[in-house]
Amino acid sequence: MHEALRQLGEIRTLDDPVMIGALTGFTDGSGAALTAIDHLVEAWGAEPLAEIEAETFFDFTVQRPRVALEEGERVIHWPENRFYVARPPGAARDFVLLSGVEPHLRWRQFTGVIAELAETVGSTTSVTLGAQPAGVPHTRPVPVSLSSSDSSFEELFRLKAPASRYQGQTGIVGVLNLALRARGWKNASLWAMVPHYITAGPNPNVAISLIDVIDRGFGTSTDVTALREEAEQFEDQVRAVLADSDEAAAYVRQLEEQFDTNQPPLPAPEDARPEELPAAEDLLTDLERFLKDQRQDE
Repeated sequence: MHEALRQLGEIRTLDDPVMIGALTGFTDGSGAALTAIDHLVEAWGAEPLAEIEAETFFDFTVQRPRVALEEGERVIHWPENRFYVARPPGAARDFVLLSGVEPHLRWRQFTGVIAELAETVGSTTSVTLGAQPAGVPHTRPVPVSLSSSDSSFEELFRLKAPASRYQGQTGIVGVLNLALRARGWKNASLWAMVPHYITAGPNPNVAISLIDVIDRGFGTSTDVTALREEAEQFEDQVRAVLADSDEAAAYVRQLEEQFDTNQPPLPAPEDARPEELPAAEDLLTDLERFLKDQRQDE
């Protein structure tokens, strides 16, 4: 096992495992995709398998560890990249779930650590989850697009995977996917389109939509009751703010009309930041601040 890995459970050959992961950062700034993975960990009864030691890959002057009080004792929480193993009801195979944070340093080594562990347990197939801001309204179902290295994923998820012509900056997910493909893996990315005017924290509806596609593809049936309750609270908060802002409400209606009229095939932004969107900061500053304050108070 790689020296940067710390074993947390039995590392053994699994039954045709698929690795599903999300890494907050460039491709999941709001943490919505990571919320989906963390919900799968809980709902599927996943067991800890291993974690990547943070010291090698993070600059703690850029992302400082957090101190917390737990049962009367102060503890330090470091950036965490952890693997779990699960066999959810209805599944015909095992799953390795990766919940993590985009590292600051040594990306090639970092992706090599992930690949080494996954291959040790027998995985050569992966699905990464991401969430990107887009000009979509929060009042409509969250669109999910697919990017893949193999056409079989289109049939599996019942989504089309348009060819990407993006060139430019990329995040750890793009680096990881290309590194795995170079090793002969089949991999795919599922991208949820997040309303760009609500990015203060994870949107539960985004996590629900990503999990729905995972369930559809792998025959699982994940209980998302807790996420739906969070989504109802989230939507109540948004409605409360929109009720006090005619401009914000008008902007959302405009997005609704565009969405309902067009609904074009969405590009799969595997390596891309979203294109420039209509400026809504001035209109919806109150909404963003309100939602951020609500999460800090929880």
